[in-house]
Amino acid sequence: MQPGNPETRRSYGSEDRTIPGDGMSGRAFGSIMGEFFDQAKRLIRAELTLAKTELRQELTKFKAGGVMLGLGGALLFIGGIAFMLFACYVLALVMPFWLAAFIVAVGFLGIGAGIAYLGVRRMKELHAPNKTIQTLKEDGQWATRTFQSMKSQMQGHA
Repeated sequence: MQPGNPETRRSYGSEDRTIPGDGMSGRAFGSIMGEFFDQAKRLIRAELTLAKTELRQELTKFKAGGVMLGLGGALLFIGGIAFMLFACYVLALVMPFWLAAFIVAVGFLGIGAGIAYLGVRRMKELHAPNKTIQTLKEDGQWATRTFQSMKSQMQGHA
């Protein structure tokens, strides 16, 4: 083990250094780090897949609420026009036409606002991708613990 000896230099290289304990003894540090980063890549891909799935589910709910809101508004508009004409005609028999039209318009505005409110409230029921957020937190904790463990083992045996 002389400083100028190429054999001595090679034995202290980071590629050949091993980490004892945790069933990893005999494995090179570079190999362990490579495996760590491969697992991290697979984990990130899995998290992205989970996030996409959750967002698709929430988008489906959003679309359903939007369709209901649109259909409800269209039906209210068409039926409202027909019923408004009828109600105005009937009320005009007992009061001036302008007052009958005003009463009918206020009634329909109230009903339309109530239905639109229900549609908006349903759309607000969307949630963040909670499963993805939770697993990302857990994955971050795992990566931190694993990396700290590897770092402490390297420092303890350096």
